[in-house]
Amino acid sequence: MAATTRRTHSNASTTAVTPPVGRLARWRLQALLIGCMVIMLIVTVRLVDLQVVRSQELASKARLEIETPVLLAPRRGQITDANGTVLAMDVERQSLFAIPPQVPADRKAEIALLVAGLTGAPAEPILSALRSDRQWVRLARWLEPEVAAQVAELKLPGLRLVYEPMRFYPQGITAAQVVGALNLNGEGISGIEAYYDQLLRGTEGRVEGEFDPARNPIATSLSRTLPPQDGANLQLTIDPFIQQVAERELKQAIDEQNADGGSVIVLDPRTGAILAMASWPFFDPNRWQEYPPEVYGRNPAIGVVYEPGSTFKMFTASAALSSGAVTTSTTVDDPGWVVRYGRTLRNFDGAPRGALTLAGMLYYSSNVAALQFNELTGPEAFYRTLTRFGFGQPTGVDLAGEESGIVNFYGGAGYNPLTFLINAYGQAISVTPLQLVQAAAAIANDGVMMQPYVVQQICRNDGCVQTQPQVAGKPIEPEVARAVREMLVEAANHYAPVIWGPRTGNWRDQWLVPGYRVGAKTGTASIPLPGGGYDPTYTIGSVLGIAPVDEPRFVVLVKIDRPKKDTLGVLTAIPVYYNVVDQLLRYAHVPPDRSLVSPGQP
Repeated sequence: MAATTRRTHSNASTTAVTPPVGRLARWRLQALLIGCMVIMLIVTVRLVDLQVVRSQELASKARLEIETPVLLAPRRGQITDANGTVLAMDVERQSLFAIPPQVPADRKAEIALLVAGLTGAPAEPILSALRSDRQWVRLARWLEPEVAAQVAELKLPGLRLVYEPMRFYPQGITAAQVVGALNLNGEGISGIEAYYDQLLRGTEGRVEGEFDPARNPIATSLSRTLPPQDGANLQLTIDPFIQQVAERELKQAIDEQNADGGSVIVLDPRTGAILAMASWPFFDPNRWQEYPPEVYGRNPAIGVVYEPGSTFKMFTASAALSSGAVTTSTTVDDPGWVVRYGRTLRNFDGAPRGALTLAGMLYYSSNVAALQFNELTGPEAFYRTLTRFGFGQPTGVDLAGEESGIVNFYGGAGYNPLTFLINAYGQAISVTPLQLVQAAAAIANDGVMMQPYVVQQICRNDGCVQTQPQVAGKPIEPEVARAVREMLVEAANHYAPVIWGPRTGNWRDQWLVPGYRVGAKTGTASIPLPGGGYDPTYTIGSVLGIAPVDEPRFVVLVKIDRPKKDTLGVLTAIPVYYNVVDQLLRYAHVPPDRSLVSPGQP
């Protein structure tokens, strides 16, 4: 019994310590099951997010990959001069684009160097573009034809040549400040290009449908093409001959005097049409990036103000006659200088002229007489006339960047009685050259002031619309205008010896332009300094005139900034005025009167 009992115990002990074979521990099995459930949960959540929550968004993105419309650029409208000569046009040039996913990764650096070598563009931004995740990127714009041909021969993978319109200015610097320029985004930044930007650029077209990564339509899909609407064509009032004369004479004067700048404007007083507008320094709009912003982005004839000096005296005379307090026979005494409000005011040379009428004031360009006539006129009547002439406000010309000028009107915060007196001879008042020309045109046009404009007609596919001249105001009566014109004839003849004295030996008054009665008033304008006072060394010389005075066809302003040899500027501006007016009258076939020729003149 005892032996049997021990054997049984021994077998039981042996059976209890033997482990099961091939089975995982329960906790490991549970951990595996939990992990699988977590993974399934994550997958389920992700599938719900993609298939339900974001289904519309992702479907839209997928459609955009193949349905993004291809934009069709319109042709920008042409700009031509009065004779139809093209001043601005679009030409087709090829631009180089890339489809980065189609460019082999191991060749991107090589291709970037090749493109940089051909186009002259830096290699680093090209390589950056090729490595981007974009589907379509421009590498170089407006390749020269020979460069485009070399790129095409290489047949580089992932690169495409696409035609794009490029703005081209066939006449270069001619009327550049009037025409203006475009930036690299095709936006007008100055002149006509900026003022009529929306009209010129037209409306983009588009191709709607499904496209492959190379932007080619998928043949099995439906597509719709909306053609672009090209921009309108503009014909300007600029006469090419008159513009050429203005630019040539201006440049010659600038070169001879080493002047800082200048402007010449020619306007038809009967309509307000601008026939020529030239300003130095010139620039080439084909290469506008090579010039400072103040050169390509601003037209000095409308965008720069200056004190007009004695040319302004014709408006002082107009205001005096319009007030009724002064007649053509009223005189004031000019002792050469006077004291007003504690300040000595004098003529340019300090010389006395004695008793002077308005005509004498203009003839001798007397500052002292001008301020005394202003005293007789009174500030209310004086500034009322200036307002009617348009000073202190834009002319409304159809060019970008026009300034308003600065006038301290009677009753305004900047008004004082001393300013009122020196305004009589064009100091402490600022105007643009075009403002001055528009006001003088009212004197030429029997008191009717026309709106200046530079676009003669706008043409679209459905025809052309002519610009109709518009009356901008009637600042003075016809008899006042005619009286002032007669005074300007005497003043012009007084300046004639500058032209004819060296040629004929006659230094007396004579006809400025033989065969014609023309009017003119000179001006030596002081240049204000930023800290106050005026430049003691240099001035602005100008001449403002009408030709011919009996049946006015042209108003001409010549303005020369800081001539270095002729510090008064008048000896520089008068020859330019004479040369321009003489050619204008002959060009317009205005018959000369042989009785209006002085001895020794041709």
